[in-house]
Amino acid sequence: MEKFSDFIVEQKEELYKLVVFNNSNEEVRDVGKRTRPDFKLYLDSAKKVGIQIFNVEYTGLHISENNGKLFLNSLEFNEDGNVIMPTESGEAKYQNPIEINPKNTLIFSRGLGTFGYTTNRRWVDIIKGLEDKGFKTIPTIKTWDICSSKYYCDQLFKSNGLRTPKTIPITYSDDAERAVKEGGLKFPLILKASSGSQTGVGVIIAESMRSLHATVQMLTFLKPYVDLLVQEYIEIDYDIRVLVSNGEVLAAMKRNVISGDIRSNASLGAKTETIELTDIEKETSVKVAELVEGDLVGVDLLPAKNRETEQPYILEVNGTPGLGGIEEVTKDKSVTQEIFKTYMNRENWR
Repeated sequence: MEKFSDFIVEQKEELYKLVVFNNSNEEVRDVGKRTRPDFKLYLDSAKKVGIQIFNVEYTGLHISENNGKLFLNSLEFNEDGNVIMPTESGEAKYQNPIEINPKNTLIFSRGLGTFGYTTNRRWVDIIKGLEDKGFKTIPTIKTWDICSSKYYCDQLFKSNGLRTPKTIPITYSDDAERAVKEGGLKFPLILKASSGSQTGVGVIIAESMRSLHATVQMLTFLKPYVDLLVQEYIEIDYDIRVLVSNGEVLAAMKRNVISGDIRSNASLGAKTETIELTDIEKETSVKVAELVEGDLVGVDLLPAKNRETEQPYILEVNGTPGLGGIEEVTKDKSVTQEIFKTYMNRENWR
């Protein structure tokens, strides 16, 4: 008689090469800084898991082929994980070419940024080209594209029965009043850019129609094709960042609203702590990750009044979530190591 164990296929763990793609230009909000704060975390975690890790920079990046093998050619980085940018005269220092292969190389993109702000189309094309060659990329360009549009995400989630704050697009410089009336919104309300997820940058609270109209006119004057949204303001003391990896909730943290502000981003100084999610909050977060087809996403939730029985509001989803903040509050485990271990099982590369 055959045993049940005969039908079990042992999943063999295999080491792999991790290539972290960086966009130093994404740090333009911190003038003069070109630091990738999570790189040391990635480096230490990769060493503990036992995988090779390489740091590459989008600026100056190109792919070469030699004897049927692919190589990434990237600028050098210093020991702090900061890219050494070309000099004013154009002199650039390149590190040794990095051989890559879709069978053993995982592409981990950390800074694709936002079109028209911090992203060059060529960088996206590099990732798409690697995907076409069979490389596993996190996130995929499809996931990144979905997560890059707050308005599209809002429509996607609502159409799938999830709860979001009332959100209306502003279509031109004098469109603010129409948007407010259409949404049945009341002041104060939130004005935000539809694209990007730069740690709370581009989020404004408008107290009146006059201030909203003036702000919209100024922003559209400075950048005529900027995509703006007005959104219902829900007063809270905290929100929740949920990290979903490979279809499962890996960790969550409570982010307290900054005193005198409306934002709760850890990178802006918000106090963070661990939080136990309810079943409905876990289910909502996993559903969001499924809808954006994300292997690794950060889901930002506003808790419902009754967290046990009511759906939370979905604020945003980040396709390239930072790991440093949530790593600090999950003392019992390293979420970064857990993520890296996940991909030692090649079944998770599909």
